[in-house]
Amino acid sequence: MKAISVLIAAIFCTLFIQGRAGLFDHSNVVKLDSSTFNEKVADGKIYFIKFFAPWCGHCKKLAPTWSQLADSYKDSEEVVIAQVDCTKEKDVCEKAAVTGYPSLKSYYNGESHATFKGGRSLEALQNYVDGAVKELTLETVS
Repeated sequence: MKAISVLIAAIFCTLFIQGRAGLFDHSNVVKLDSSTFNEKVADGKIYFIKFFAPWCGHCKKLAPTWSQLADSYKDSEEVVIAQVDCTKEKDVCEKAAVTGYPSLKSYYNGESHATFKGGRSLEALQNYVDGAVKELTLETVS
């Protein structure tokens, strides 16, 4: 009987952990790490990046909206919606001066452009990205 209880507990924990990990796995969200970060953010596109920790309640709450945001820009040639797991990529998050979770930052041409401090609705995030595209596109043309 004890062995069955342990087995049930192990299965529950495995399913729980896999379910939580799934919150942050979405096909249109680009996952950045220490081997890809610098090269990607310098590729001429605007990267809007969520720096997160999987245990963070605010990060979990934002995850579905972040996925929707990525879906809305999946065909964009100018914008990439990305994320960095700061529990795995501590060096990247340290260099990005991440002090809390989630931190939402935009990058362009290898440089940090801005830290987003606005609302966390899909509309607010889209407005920010669209504004960044206009601003940075105008800078490039000037």
